Amino acid sequence: MASLLQETLYEIQCQAPAPSKDFHHFVITKKEIILRSWKISARTEHRKMLPWEIKKTHSEFLEMTTMHKPLEKIFGKATMEYVLNLCRGQFDFIVRIPDSLKIRILSFLDTQDIKQLSETCKTYQKLCSSEEFWEKIKPMPEINISAVRRKGGSASVKTSKVNPKTGRPVWMHRRRNTLF
Repeated sequence: MASLLQETLYEIQCQAPAPSKDFHHFVITKKEIILRSWKISARTEHRKMLPWEIKKTHSEFLEMTTMHKPLEKIFGKATMEYVLNLCRGQFDFIVRIPDSLKIRILSFLDTQDIKQLSETCKTYQKLCSSEEFWEKIKPMPEINISAVRRKGGSASVKTSKVNPKTGRPVWMHRRRNTLF
């Protein structure tokens, strides 16, 4: 399983919360964490400040608890918990396996299970809404056993609705969002 790990385990960048305009870049590799920051200000006394970088091993970072709170303020509590778990060696291997293998595994699920899986994280949402995924899955009308109702000796079966244009289940349509 260790061979599934890439050199860069996690990478995030963002602007610090208001009123600061500073920019931060945080990288977690197999062996160390790297934090880069740029001071952004219109004030003349800050113009000569150079970007700075901190490199620490995972064990050093775990011991430096004073660094955790400011990073939590910048990147958020969930991100900080995830980073600490990575530093402790708790990796999320299921997200890191190749897409072709994920698609093979998902091909054994029915569309309701795929729908629920697509709502768990961005990685699976992106995978479950990709053209490649649906081309390989080729959804067939499926029988929902719990929806079988007996009426006068015959059974009526509820099947998933499939969009005739795309061949995908109706619930898996692309969103048309506008940013502004």
